[in-house]
Amino acid sequence: MLFKILVIGLVIISMNVIIQGFGSVYWLRRITSSIKTETKIKNAYILKALLFTFFLFSFIHIIHSLVWALCYHIIPETSAEFSDFSETLYFSLVTFTTLGYGDISLSSDWRLLSGLEAINGIMLIGWSTAMMFSLIQNVYKKIKVN
Repeated sequence: MLFKILVIGLVIISMNVIIQGFGSVYWLRRITSSIKTETKIKNAYILKALLFTFFLFSFIHIIHSLVWALCYHIIPETSAEFSDFSETLYFSLVTFTTLGYGDISLSSDWRLLSGLEAINGIMLIGWSTAMMFSLIQNVYKKIKVN
């Protein structure tokens, strides 16, 4: 049982890392090309870039949580623990963000899966935070030079 749970968790983690990777590449291509073309960065551009980055990565994290929720929903042992899909998604969002209210939890056999989701969430949110920080650094360098 433990091996099965670990394999399922690692497959979902891999899927989410791929999603994050594609989102990051898209972000890099969009942001870096526009930063290079800007000779003097205006406040409106900075605000637009920051908002775009925030909403893009927030959307990607919602997709990550949906992937985990779908997993919980299709596994018979975990789907029985939730009354409907919205409760499954709620549990996934709370777990992915490591908020962990504890009002809903998986049975002892499947708790490891929610721990893997929390590890996945903290890593991917950290990745997004690093991308946001990188944007701020690059904007600062551009402003400082001009």
